[in-house]
Amino acid sequence: MNKSLKLIQSHSQLKELSNPLKYSILKELVKEPATCQQLATLFNHSRQKIHYTLNQMVNKGLLELTADKNGNHKEVYYQAAARNFILDFAIGLENGDGVLNSQAIIGGILQQHHRISLQAVASKLIDESFKLSRGDRLLITTGKFNFPLVEKLLLEAGQRGIHTSLLYQDMDLIKARNEDYSLAAYRSDYEEFNRLLKNSDMYLNLNGEARFTELRDKDKLRLRNRLLARGRKIIEAKKIKLASMPSLMKDTLSEHAIQSELQFWRALDIDYNKLSDYTLDICRRIAAQRSISLLCQDEEINFTIDKVWAECGCFGDSEFQTHMINLPGGEVMLVPQPGSINGTIIADRAFAFGKEIIKPHLVIKDNEIQSFTAQSNEDVLQRAIYAGGADGRKIALVCLGTNENILRSNIDNALKHKSDGFLSLFWGNNQALGGTVAGEQEWIVQIEKPDLNIN
Repeated sequence: MNKSLKLIQSHSQLKELSNPLKYSILKELVKEPATCQQLATLFNHSRQKIHYTLNQMVNKGLLELTADKNGNHKEVYYQAAARNFILDFAIGLENGDGVLNSQAIIGGILQQHHRISLQAVASKLIDESFKLSRGDRLLITTGKFNFPLVEKLLLEAGQRGIHTSLLYQDMDLIKARNEDYSLAAYRSDYEEFNRLLKNSDMYLNLNGEARFTELRDKDKLRLRNRLLARGRKIIEAKKIKLASMPSLMKDTLSEHAIQSELQFWRALDIDYNKLSDYTLDICRRIAAQRSISLLCQDEEINFTIDKVWAECGCFGDSEFQTHMINLPGGEVMLVPQPGSINGTIIADRAFAFGKEIIKPHLVIKDNEIQSFTAQSNEDVLQRAIYAGGADGRKIALVCLGTNENILRSNIDNALKHKSDGFLSLFWGNNQALGGTVAGEQEWIVQIEKPDLNIN
């Protein structure tokens, strides 16, 4: 069966399913494929009637033809077009609250058909990734799209005697803060967050919705950066564990959404010891050499590494371990020496303000962008550089993915940089990792097949 889910989007499809025989046939073919004769026998109808009925259902997209399961090509088998059929809002479906919970439906499909248990993932995260113990204090910020996981984390934390505080910020609230809040109210929000942070042993940021919002108010931007810098000092002084995870932002009932989430949860449900060993081995090889050259479609860029850090999806005691992890794990993070990056970058894509920039072309001198072009959304790239302030043109990090469970197709682009062998360059702030770049806006450039040489 090709698909996990199919939307019923027309009244003609509804009419088909209102027929008791057709509905019974569909339920049977969800279980396994069958021939026309097998169905005729099962439902006690003539072969001609069943054949006519099957053709109607195929024409409406409810059924598909499939190969003979015995491989002799003498019989035509029919199968349901998906494992699950959901009514679309476009034809008027509402549940008791007037809302169709797409995320809950997708979660049910992942658990029933792919054996993905969010409860098990949450348990593994707390024990093997976060390594929290009874009495520890966990602060979580989240929006709508990661809330299904948060519910499981709260349950697992409670069972272990871990104290949890929760801040909920969906897209509407983040947008209101950026556009409607007064400067005093905006300050109050961040000061309250820093107060909660002081009383925490770990902070888990699941508010990936923030990457889809743009803060254009210059006064709020300056204030945010000051208060975030204060938060970083709190984290450093109290040695608070810091973990983040981008939201998938998939709230549609589509096969793409299901497969993207399936990849994501599988990437979280990893062997942390194996991933750590692999990531740390790469760190040691790079640390021993320091000088790196990268070939981008016949253009070369060279740089020298100042610091090497490992992001293994869990906290550990390696010399390369940082206080921060970015789930799902699997990344070597390289802080370049100031002024050491020179050359031309021709990348596959970039992302800023939640928008995709196709084929960015960047000329770099002494670690700063000198000129740039892009096939699409060049204006977005320009805004991202401008929003970065005095260090907006400086590269903050060069990252190499190490997670073999993350495929490069049909996955949220915010997660691709964790894919094994995938290279990304980040603009923003690297001071938390010992660097000197204080860019005020984070954005990313991705190279899918880097030709990387460690000299």
